[in-house]
Amino acid sequence: MYASPDDEATAHLLVVAAFHDAAARADEHDDVSIGEFSRAVLRRFDEHGELQGQLYNVVRGYADRHASVEDRAALERWIAEKTRS
Repeated sequence: MYASPDDEATAHLLVVAAFHDAAARADEHDDVSIGEFSRAVLRRFDEHGELQGQLYNVVRGYADRHASVEDRAALERWIAEKTRS
């Protein structure tokens, strides 16, 4: 199964939301390193349109807590396409 343009758009929204929320939470707790890391992940994602390694699991965890079943399925299709070797 391939990721549709809608799947990709949903996945992009979830990636941005996950790392934006992580940066905001880090800022609230004065955790500079996590905030900077989250913003660096967002910049790299903006430039390359993909994540690396376990960062996909970070987004999965965020989606499990905040996204609908349909949006999680779209995310999984997108991840499968991105990580297919």
